[in-house]
Amino acid sequence: MNSVQDLANYFVYNITKSHVGVEGRIKSALTSIPKLLDKGWSLQEIKEQLDLFAYTYPRIVINLYHIDEIMNQIEPPNNLMEKDVFYYHSELREMSSPPKIVRDQESGKLIRQTEDFYLEMKTRYTLQDLMNYWYKKMNIQPTDHLMRQDEGKFKYILGNYTLDEVLFAIDASVILRKERQQRLLRNAFELDKYVEDAREFIRRKENMHKMGGINREFRREQAIAYH
Repeated sequence: MNSVQDLANYFVYNITKSHVGVEGRIKSALTSIPKLLDKGWSLQEIKEQLDLFAYTYPRIVINLYHIDEIMNQIEPPNNLMEKDVFYYHSELREMSSPPKIVRDQESGKLIRQTEDFYLEMKTRYTLQDLMNYWYKKMNIQPTDHLMRQDEGKFKYILGNYTLDEVLFAIDASVILRKERQQRLLRNAFELDKYVEDAREFIRRKENMHKMGGINREFRREQAIAYH
């Protein structure tokens, strides 16, 4: 699927095989699909779920009108983030850009350029995203064999610690090991040594957010001037 329009057409013509009310069905799908993308789905993943539903319930699918009748009860796959959790690591958040000092082209004066403040949680963060962050921070060029090993390690680690704790443990290990002139980690299981440091990072960040009054989400569509 290359576009929202392609997927909307696919839902109506290939999934429901509808010949009645086609325009309304497509219009409904065009409204719903962007919302699914915002939740973390990709076009291809939505198509795969539609195909699976059509294969499993061939008699039901032909009577459906809205794509939400299939997708509303399904969470995006491979998502490590939990709904309604406020995360503190920057990997899991989207924020407005900090103020910039730029030169005004008309006056030649330096001016402070700001944008309305927003702070949102990302809709999706996968195990692959986590592993990529680990490899980037540790300067590791992973092989297929190493990635298979690390997938198992991180699944185990995530069974014991929160996603925030794991990400901050990666950061803590880099900072502390550089201070001690030690080599960067190569074994993800050694992150266990840095979880307490990670928790301290989180506590500090949590306190800073509380002091600044930003220990909650500020939605982009309702951005306020926070300059």
